[in-house]
Amino acid sequence: MAAPQELMCLIWNGESGDAARRYALKAISIAHQIGKSPIQIAIPNNSPNLLDLNMVRPTITLSIVLDKVVTNETVTGPLQGGGTTYKVPTKQDIEYFVTKHGYDDSSKLTLMLLHENNAYELYEFAVQQFTTNLIPAKEDRYDGTLVVLVRNRAGTYNQQTDDAL
Repeated sequence: MAAPQELMCLIWNGESGDAARRYALKAISIAHQIGKSPIQIAIPNNSPNLLDLNMVRPTITLSIVLDKVVTNETVTGPLQGGGTTYKVPTKQDIEYFVTKHGYDDSSKLTLMLLHENNAYELYEFAVQQFTTNLIPAKEDRYDGTLVVLVRNRAGTYNQQTDDAL
């Protein structure tokens, strides 16, 4: 069963067994930005030269909603770290994830963006910033922003078979 549309972002800490942390984020929006650093060389009395070495810096910003209390809500997603169950996290779960799990080659943090056609995009990421806001009209949950620096997309896969598309 595919995740509901509001739970279309899954993250995994790159670990297996009891150390695995798999979360289904309640996403409000997803912004994907690719920054580049071309060089402009000024030449007196002439048009500047441009040098583009094609150095890219992809970033994904997730606007999310985090519950204040544990809901025990889970969804089924792609097989990662020996499991397919992803927990809907609280603010405290994501704080722990951000502060205790960094990106490295032995446990690559992974972001999966699910599509309605049972496909998902896979990105390796490092957290740049995590922000939460408690709004008086929504005192039962936090609005949050998770900014992640990503490697180029690792691929697009089928959720049910994990085959590359």
